[in-house]
Amino acid sequence: MTRAIQFVLLDLGGVLLRLHDPLDTFGIDMSQEDFLEKWLLSPAVRELERGKINPAPFSEEMIREFLLSYSPQEFLQRFERWPDTLFDGVLDLLKAIAKTHHLALLSNTNAIHWERDDIEGQLEPLIRDVFVSYRTGLVKPDPVAFKDVLEKLGATAEQILFLDDNRLNIEAARQCGMQARLTRGFDDLTKNLRETGVAT
Repeated sequence: MTRAIQFVLLDLGGVLLRLHDPLDTFGIDMSQEDFLEKWLLSPAVRELERGKINPAPFSEEMIREFLLSYSPQEFLQRFERWPDTLFDGVLDLLKAIAKTHHLALLSNTNAIHWERDDIEGQLEPLIRDVFVSYRTGLVKPDPVAFKDVLEKLGATAEQILFLDDNRLNIEAARQCGMQARLTRGFDDLTKNLRETGVAT
């Protein structure tokens, strides 16, 4: 049985936001699970998403790190196209949950992906607290990113349901004491919210 949930802490990509297949997007030959882990732990990705480097040096590092055969400029074009649109039904679901729970977002992201009218413009009015890594300087799965959320929300870990599409982030959240569920896509999102009693 899940403990009483007062806060719903959501990841962005893969949970609220549909992403194009990264293997196709970047032309990478590995499993999606391996890609997600390598991406999450990449030093260059972490620096970009902490707001510490600009897109140009980031793209050059990605070409080297993933042994890609195209130019850094092409990588940036592909990178910009990686996010698609919010999942159908997400906005209505968030509006319903916001009536009974405190909504927050915790995302490793960057200005290119977040600062879009169809993403930030639609989500910020519905989500009470937004923690995007390039503004906070903190990235998942580092424990300090979760501790910062707890402090800013004034919440205890067990009051929070955290939903993310990367198992390393789920494990880190659980180690902090949060209720956390791996969530990939809108069907998983609705299923996990219903099973935890957040949505009906």
